[in-house]
Amino acid sequence: MTEEAVYVLEKMTHGYGRMGRQDGRGFYDYDDEDGEAPELWSGLKAFERRRLSIAANDVRDRLLYVQLLESLRCLHEGLVESAREADECAVRDFGFPPAPGGPFALAIQLGPAAIVARTRELAARYGERFEPPSMLLELAERGDGFEGVLR
Repeated sequence: MTEEAVYVLEKMTHGYGRMGRQDGRGFYDYDDEDGEAPELWSGLKAFERRRLSIAANDVRDRLLYVQLLESLRCLHEGLVESAREADECAVRDFGFPPAPGGPFALAIQLGPAAIVARTRELAARYGERFEPPSMLLELAERGDGFEGVLR
């Protein structure tokens, strides 16, 4: 059981005195005398989490850039032999949007500097999986494109 679940159960029992169905008060308010279905306890609203609002462009970029970064890592580590073939597979087999042409085609369109800038923004907001790999940082620092890197 997660820490959050334990917290809710402890607060329900000790904080609100809601001991469960036997007591007639738990997650539901039970009224067995009238035979009607129990009603959800309105006090559960105290346990609602705040909802995050994520901008549409962040949602899009999180999906695209994580695939783009992993594709670059695979190429750098020698797991991918051809950027063109990898692009075809990405679109055909794992749902990369066809419009840019695949993760490597998108990388060429954007360029290393733009990719590094955007992935650092995403990493700051959403975690280290968006940190750019060292080879991408080096290309961006030199002001190079992907010529010669994407084969």
